[in-house]
Amino acid sequence: MSTREAEMALFDRQGWWDDDCRAFASLRQVSTFRLRLLDDWLPDAWQEREVIDLGCGGGLLSLPLAARGARVIGVDLAEAALREAHERPAAPGAFLPVRSSITATPLADASADVVLLADVLEHIDAPADAIAEAARILRPGGHLFVNTIDRTLRARLLAIWLGEGLGLIPRGTHRWRRFIRPRELVAMARRLGLTCVRLVGETPRLLATLRHWTIELRASRDTSVGYAALFEKPAEVR
Repeated sequence: MSTREAEMALFDRQGWWDDDCRAFASLRQVSTFRLRLLDDWLPDAWQEREVIDLGCGGGLLSLPLAARGARVIGVDLAEAALREAHERPAAPGAFLPVRSSITATPLADASADVVLLADVLEHIDAPADAIAEAARILRPGGHLFVNTIDRTLRARLLAIWLGEGLGLIPRGTHRWRRFIRPRELVAMARRLGLTCVRLVGETPRLLATLRHWTIELRASRDTSVGYAALFEKPAEVR
């Protein structure tokens, strides 16, 4: 099995919403944390808004946002994950799955109010291409929400050596060379005309993580492990 096939096998499976499936337990938990961030940062963004979730997997962010009234398009190459997301109810909004690369989608220019790139950039070799695609499909005045991991020794220790070593997340999930420094992410976005308006660290709650055996996060000023960022596309000048 090639490296790419092995990576796809990690995510292209059922069980994203199954409480008995340990492979996605930590991802479900951190998605709850990120939904709180989204509600805090974009409190009026969901009702009737167009949201595109690039690398949506089984819809852990897509479906709750659809339940808030958003019209969500989930883009991913993981067919089994997309199928699981599509089979779950998303009312009162809507969820449409699109099987596509996240760096070359069939979506129209300026078609989204909010674009998500959550837990995605650290899994691909060309993060700048994914951000460029997000910028293309984002409307003027819209927002891009990103979560990823900092390329530090501390992140390597916690995310790979401990997280994967203890079985909190599946082995092979992360490659340290793909981690992205916050300044690198901000620079990529700036070159595409996006402005960083929020940046917060996602710090593991170590005792809670060990107690519940799933990764739990808290917001902090420390970005040396993971972090979330919100970018804005300038509104058109009339």
